[in-house]
Amino acid sequence: MLRFGAATIIETVVRNALAVCRQVLLVTGYRGGELAALFHSWPGVSVIENRAWETGMFSSIQCAARELKTEKFFITLGDKPYIPAEAYSSLLLVQPAGAVFPVFGGARGHPVLLGAEVKEAILQADPARGSMPEIVRRFTVREMPWVDDSILRDIDTPEQYQTARPPAG
Repeated sequence: MLRFGAATIIETVVRNALAVCRQVLLVTGYRGGELAALFHSWPGVSVIENRAWETGMFSSIQCAARELKTEKFFITLGDKPYIPAEAYSSLLLVQPAGAVFPVFGGARGHPVLLGAEVKEAILQADPARGSMPEIVRRFTVREMPWVDDSILRDIDTPEQYQTARPPAG
């Protein structure tokens, strides 16, 4: 909910995804009411409350997976406002796989494009012990080279926020 240029960090993340995706499933937890209020009138955004958010991020992924109506879907985090819309559209051009990661400097980033078979594995996993890295290892994985560190950068700390600057453009 912190400012990031003319919008908030989360609005920037959602806007960049909506430039390519028809729908964004925004899973909320702590302070979810604030996010629901912020996005209540955004076309293409469905806010899903994860009542078990304290159990960890995997439970949020499961909440979204239950609502998915597409064969392929992206997962990304709400603190990654540097990911450009082009990262989403470029991943869609890669030969289909269970998981497709953008990669910069040898490191896998976000968003991650996942297939229907991965969705089923997510839904079948134990919510308390589920692990995306463990699930992804069971499927074909492809990597797409990316041009910069935008797919890796996030804003996790006050220090990172103090130096955060929206991309020019």
